[in-house]
Amino acid sequence: MLNMQRNNKRFFEQPYLFFLIYSIFIMLFFTHSSPLFAMHYWVDSNSFFTVGKGMVNGLVPYRDLFEQKGPFLYGLHAIASLISDTSFLGVYLLEAIVMFLNLSMAYKISRLYLNWLPSVVVALFLPIFLLNQGSFAFGDSAEEFSIPFLMTFLYIILKHFKLQSDTPFSWKVFFINGLLIGCVFWIKYTLVGIWIGFYLAVLIICISKKSWRELLNAVVFTFFGLVIATLPWFVYFGINHAIKDVIDVYIKFNLFTYSSELGTLGKLLNSAVIFGRAFNGNIEGKILMLIGMTAFIFTKKYLVNANQKWFFYCSVVFTIVGVYFGGRSYPYYFLIITPFSLFGLIAIADFIQNKLKPEIEGLNKGRWFSLSIVALTAFYLCFGVNANIEYSKFYMKDPLPQQTFANIMRQEPNPTLLNYGALDGGFYLAADITPNIRYFQSQNIDHALYPENMDEQHRYIKEGLVQFVVVRLFGLTPPEQVDIPHLADRYELVSQQDQLLGGTQFRYLLYKKVK
Repeated sequence: MLNMQRNNKRFFEQPYLFFLIYSIFIMLFFTHSSPLFAMHYWVDSNSFFTVGKGMVNGLVPYRDLFEQKGPFLYGLHAIASLISDTSFLGVYLLEAIVMFLNLSMAYKISRLYLNWLPSVVVALFLPIFLLNQGSFAFGDSAEEFSIPFLMTFLYIILKHFKLQSDTPFSWKVFFINGLLIGCVFWIKYTLVGIWIGFYLAVLIICISKKSWRELLNAVVFTFFGLVIATLPWFVYFGINHAIKDVIDVYIKFNLFTYSSELGTLGKLLNSAVIFGRAFNGNIEGKILMLIGMTAFIFTKKYLVNANQKWFFYCSVVFTIVGVYFGGRSYPYYFLIITPFSLFGLIAIADFIQNKLKPEIEGLNKGRWFSLSIVALTAFYLCFGVNANIEYSKFYMKDPLPQQTFANIMRQEPNPTLLNYGALDGGFYLAADITPNIRYFQSQNIDHALYPENMDEQHRYIKEGLVQFVVVRLFGLTPPEQVDIPHLADRYELVSQQDQLLGGTQFRYLLYKKVK
């Protein structure tokens, strides 16, 4: 009977159901994937969804649909399209699960150093930093879906340091890390920097201690985990005779069209400059990360020796270098770095826990009421860093260009579409069209480096391979100024509509084939 009572008590002490409900609730307001939004305004997300939906309809990424992110990301959007192929409802549910996993791992990491109540509070406050619009943007990024893997890595390593101190990492640790690396690599390979830092520390420490067995375990079992995570994609693309397309697009295209031409030293210096700008632009995260790094590296309260501090430091630094080494910078790049704010939250909570121990113990008696107040407070504070709700149905009442054009295109029995000269603007989704062309959009690259993208789009227009063409113009450019090869020969303008998005004015034109 006593054991049953203890088990029941432990069950009700677990905050995971609370985290799940909280995640489902807050993501309603802060991601454009939410049912509260008429559509997802981010072109990247629409690109991912179009490719994922294409996978469900038998098309193969890279071979049939040209996009440059990893296949795991497209696979997630394929799952989302099975839930709803005409909305982002499935993506919203996936994002809610991702947030739930982040909160759960934040709680588990915090419990290594804090009591129950402060640990839950830390987890509930973490979304304030994860949802910062300067890096979260509209939601549904490769970085967002990679964060749970990074958080799992941090928990595994910090748990080892807390419980086993300086004993060598077991083969299970390396195997799990291999799985984690493989998953993130096939989402976006520039996000694996945290593991590069970790394994660099493993290499240096093993060589200095002549711990050859641990080094061998690191190589062998990490490789096994990586292979298992990669095998499904090898089989999928192998069956579809598209392995060469994966290499040509996901690896070569990204390396040669997105990477800076600077040398290694120049890239390192450039990455420091780019990161510095992003870091200074995320004030809340900046403060918490500095507090956390100071507490974990310059005290012995959390990491007790130089080896542990070296592992932690290398992991953080190489996360940053991996993201910015290529020389490009978009606001959402910083999102993968925001989880390090957790350590500042832990340090502050630890300080408060020690200073106000009697008061906190008093709150334990009504802990779920206290947590409800904390959760509502944290939720309210999220609006201070994320204003995505301003794009929701509550604010935007007029029909969107995507909806207007979709109504026209749906009048045809089997419409086909080209999203010309820009990334996917959501017109494929709104009209429920799966592309019949490989270059269904124009990548955000220097087209002089890869002219095939626009050359093929011009060929589609010249040969009339699509029934409709959507053209995006900046500002209020009149349609008469549109100068697209062959467009006037085969297509006529049937609709146009303006849209203000993120402070930028766009004009969308819809052309229909007439001959």
